[in-house]
Amino acid sequence: MNTALAARLFTPGLRRGSVQAAAISRPLASLSGVPRPTTQLPQEYVPLGHPDAHRAIPHAIRNHQSAPKAEYLLPSDRIEADRLQLQHDMFKTLYGGKNLLSGARLTKNSQVLDSGVGSGAWLTAISKEIPGIHIQGIDIEDNLFPRPAPKNVKLNRMSVLDLPLSWTNRFDLVHQRGFVLGLRREEWPVALAQLYRVTKPGGYIQILDGNLSRARNVGPANRMQNAMLAELCRRRGLVLNVTDHLADMVRAAGFRGVKEDARNIVMSSRNGKLGRDAWTNQYLAFKGLKTPMLKAGGLNQVQTEGEFDQMIEDMGREWEEKGGECGYVVVCARKPLN
Repeated sequence: MNTALAARLFTPGLRRGSVQAAAISRPLASLSGVPRPTTQLPQEYVPLGHPDAHRAIPHAIRNHQSAPKAEYLLPSDRIEADRLQLQHDMFKTLYGGKNLLSGARLTKNSQVLDSGVGSGAWLTAISKEIPGIHIQGIDIEDNLFPRPAPKNVKLNRMSVLDLPLSWTNRFDLVHQRGFVLGLRREEWPVALAQLYRVTKPGGYIQILDGNLSRARNVGPANRMQNAMLAELCRRRGLVLNVTDHLADMVRAAGFRGVKEDARNIVMSSRNGKLGRDAWTNQYLAFKGLKTPMLKAGGLNQVQTEGEFDQMIEDMGREWEEKGGECGYVVVCARKPLN
């Protein structure tokens, strides 16, 4: 974890009631046996430019992606790059110290696609783990690309919705994560079809994303934030509960041998380093939603920037004191040989 970032967010020994980046480590619960909710994917949404959209609230604005028609909600700046590195380390710990979860056996000269590079945390780790591997990385925004990129990595500013025809049947592994706040309902099947096309017959796909629809509400600020997020996703056409449908969508794209692994983390200092990292990751992610939420007029929950900031601080306190939970889902599968 970035030490400066940690110092700003976590100070051991703070009195009860103060906000701190919490640490947790109780046994991680798999949700694989939990029945899927019957909630349908949203069919309609209200764009932010619609007359029904509320007037924007003045606030300090962070840098966000600039790709036309893209909906990704989180910022694109140094703070976000630090968060993504922290998140990568957290995911690796959560899933047993592994970066590769699909069963793919990658060797020198294997071809890998990383969809949604962000800061390049995952592809940088893989490039070191398997020397000689060849990685193509794509993202709609290149602000956070690692510079210089590892020598066996080529970075491309492009959308997963329109991959090059020359990549057809090329990759031994396709990796993607963090798209729950980036793809509209109608874009998910398109993206998965593109990923299927570029996967080599016999190759693998590995997708990891936030299980946001199952977040545990532990207090009024937490409920307020989740209500804002649900409304923002509705207006933008994003699918807050996409992980509840992800395995089925991967199967519908043509992949076989689909496996799903859902895990939760309790965000409280009673639970060790994993939880502290989870607390910090969620805290920074929700803070990063300030601009889209306040541009939407506060989404019927807050009226000023100060109210938004106070909600985030109160939410962090609720997580620490009552044990808020965040959840993640990995879906892995294989493209048939013929």
